[in-house]
Amino acid sequence: MIHNLVITFNVNYEAVWFIIVTIDKHFNQGVYYMKKRSLKLLCVGISFSIVSATSAYAGGSSIQAMGSWWSAGDSGDTYGYGLRGTAGITDAFGIDLGWTYFGAGDDIKVDVNGNNNDIKIDGIDAHTFDFGARYTLPMELYLGGGLSYFALDHDTAEIDGEWGVYGLVGWSFGGEHVRGFIEGMYRYTEGTLKYDHGFYGDLSRDVDYDGFAANVGIMYRF
Repeated sequence: MIHNLVITFNVNYEAVWFIIVTIDKHFNQGVYYMKKRSLKLLCVGISFSIVSATSAYAGGSSIQAMGSWWSAGDSGDTYGYGLRGTAGITDAFGIDLGWTYFGAGDDIKVDVNGNNNDIKIDGIDAHTFDFGARYTLPMELYLGGGLSYFALDHDTAEIDGEWGVYGLVGWSFGGEHVRGFIEGMYRYTEGTLKYDHGFYGDLSRDVDYDGFAANVGIMYRF
């Protein structure tokens, strides 16, 4: 337990790091099974805190909301939504902090030792926290990438949160402040599903949770 902790948030990235590590700790201690709705509300609250802090910066800063599609490796196609804040260090270079929720994808096959019939369990869903950087080129094209923390969840199996990476290329268009954007991304992480089947006992399956993604959204640029 952590007592008497004070976090100041003037785009305080140490505070964001603390939040992510704390989420992983609680997941591994059993809060992993908290209601999904409560976790989503927590993530939305964190994201609004992150993106609101970007308004203190000058040119190049923005708040973004988006819908997302991801071909998530072994978990198949999944759809989600997210929020992101970009703090402009210069007009071209910025720091990104974001959150995206992805729903469960396709069913996943789990091998049963000594049995020719694999079993299927539901897909994985994830709250994904991104920390990275971007560089904006002429014509409002931009490139970016960084680290991601995947708070992975499954209805019937156990899976721990994992770290990963992402890269993106995008283009924004529109007015001075209110703009649209489209992005292509690649996300990568991997994990291990642990499943208590009952009849076959404890089963496990290594999962590649990676693939190309696309985002479409709207931003407000300060």
